This record gives sequence, structure tokens and C-alpha cells, in this order.
Amino acid sequence: DLRGRTHSLSDYASEKGVTLFVFWKTCCPNNITMIDELKEVWQEYDNSEKPIKIVLVSVDDQRTASRVKPIVGSNGWVWDVVMDKNGDLARIYHITMPTQWVAVNSFGKIIYRSKVTNGTLDSAIYFDELITEMNKTN
Repeated sequence: DLRGRTHSLSDYASEKGVTLFVFWKTCCPNNITMIDELKEVWQEYDNSEKPIKIVLVSVDDQRTASRVKPIVGSNGWVWDVVMDKNGDLARIYHITMPTQWVAVNSFGKIIYRSKVTNGTLDSAIYFDELITEMNKTN
């Protein structure tokens, strides 16, 4: 995490609802914009009935990892942040290039995945798709 502590993937599991892993990188302004848009959409969502736990997964390497904390702080992102400097978590979920979203249920099963393309920054569309998938599985 941002404090240098190591966690198990299960530490981020949502007991009810889903965990949305958002893979991103600081060098891409589109990634920053997408997360800002996600913040707006998430704040409007009623998280009580079907909770969505968001975890930002920075895939920045050793050279650029120092940028993560200031960007997270200056943008007011309140979610957990995972530093995936070696790409271990990205490999588990077959992430080749950010920005990508992977949502898993409480059993760790992937229920939604999306490659958020550079030309499309509308997080609301992807968030609505996630809600639709959540409704199918519950």
C-alpha cells in the first residue's frame, strides 16, 4: 500500500457486493481523469444495497512510484491504493496495459472486466455496465 505495508489479496475482498480493482498509471493523464470521473459517479451511487469497494492499483514501476501518493492526495481519492511495482497483481488478472477495471465478488470470481480506452473517458458508462453485471449475478 502507500505506507509500504504488504497485504494479501483477500484483505481487499468485499464481504458483500464486489471489489473493483482499477489498474492505472501516473504517466497517463487519461488515467487520472478516468479516476476523477469514477469518484464523481461512485459518490452518487447508493453503496448500501450492493456495495462496491474500489481499490486503485498503481502499476507504476520503481522509477515512477513516488508520483502515486501526491496524485492520490491532491485528487482526494479516498480508496485503498495498492502499489503493484513488480506487476504481480496485474499478472494475476492478465492486465497488459492500464486503464483496466476488474470486479470480483466475495468469492474472488471475476464478474466484470473492462479495458477503459484512451478515447473513452466516460466512467459512468463502465460503472453502469458493472451495476448491470452485479444485478445479473445476485
